[in-house]
Amino acid sequence: MPIPSARTGLHLAALVAVFVVLSSCALPPAPEPGVALRSSSVLSETQIANTYANTAYDVVARLHPSALRVSRGKFAPTVYLDGLRLGGVSELGRIPAIGLAQIRFLDASEAFGLYGSDQRIGGAIVITSKVGPRN
Repeated sequence: MPIPSARTGLHLAALVAVFVVLSSCALPPAPEPGVALRSSSVLSETQIANTYANTAYDVVARLHPSALRVSRGKFAPTVYLDGLRLGGVSELGRIPAIGLAQIRFLDASEAFGLYGSDQRIGGAIVITSKVGPRN
C-alpha cells in the first residue's frame, strides 16, 4: 500500500474544490411539463382580476408600468393576443381586462425566439385570453 504524500493530498484537495465550485454553479432542474413557471414577468388571472381594471392597458399600467415606458433609443414592445400580432402598446386599450387569463412580458431575445425576425427590438407583451385561440 503506497503512502500518500503531501503532493497527492493537494491534488485530491484541488479536485474536491473544483467539484464543489462546479456543483454550486449547476443549473436548476428543469420544470416538469405542464407546470407553470413563477416569474415576475407573468401576470396571472388572479392578479389581473384584483386590479379591477377595464382594459389590458390599465392592468399593465398598474402591475408592470415599466413595460409601457419607452425611453429614448428604445423600441416599444409588440402586443400579441392569443398568438395574433395586434401591433403596438396602444392596442392594449382595446382589449377588455375581464377576459384575460395571463399577460407575459418578453424581452427582445425571447420575443425573437418565439415570433421570428419580424419581431421588433422592443420585446413583446403576450396576452392569453380565457377563450384562447380561435380555430
